[in-house]
Amino acid sequence: MRRQLIALDGKDESYYALEWYLNNVCRSGDEAVIFHCSQFTLNVGLPGAATNVELVSKKVQDALKKAEEITTKASEKIKTKGIKCYVIIKSGLKPEEAILQAVTEENVTHVIMGTRGLGTLQRAFVGSVSSTVVSNAKVPVTIVKKGL
Repeated sequence: MRRQLIALDGKDESYYALEWYLNNVCRSGDEAVIFHCSQFTLNVGLPGAATNVELVSKKVQDALKKAEEITTKASEKIKTKGIKCYVIIKSGLKPEEAILQAVTEENVTHVIMGTRGLGTLQRAFVGSVSSTVVSNAKVPVTIVKKGL
């Protein structure tokens, strides 16, 4: 059985990778794992100062709502192809770490993900999720680059 993980971050490049998967990879009997890692930072103020709990709670709820919107949209598209679909939403980890963890935990056989097309210098400063996944995954990884 083929079980593909499609990593989505809500950006156009990841939706393009999803479309590419649907048009070129998926077939009857496959299982798809829609994966999203919520990445957000919380500024809780100075150490020892009172934290605005309502603001922190709102940021967490907004991130969860966005994750549900992203994964629901994708799973509905996949289900129209008759493919069994699972959704995984993670938070608290770097996206590349969470993807690699899910590959192992979910017995994924293939990873499909988009790329932002960072240059060498940009990648050196901000890192690249796709480069890290390609380098460390124990399964094949397809990086789908959005054309012009």
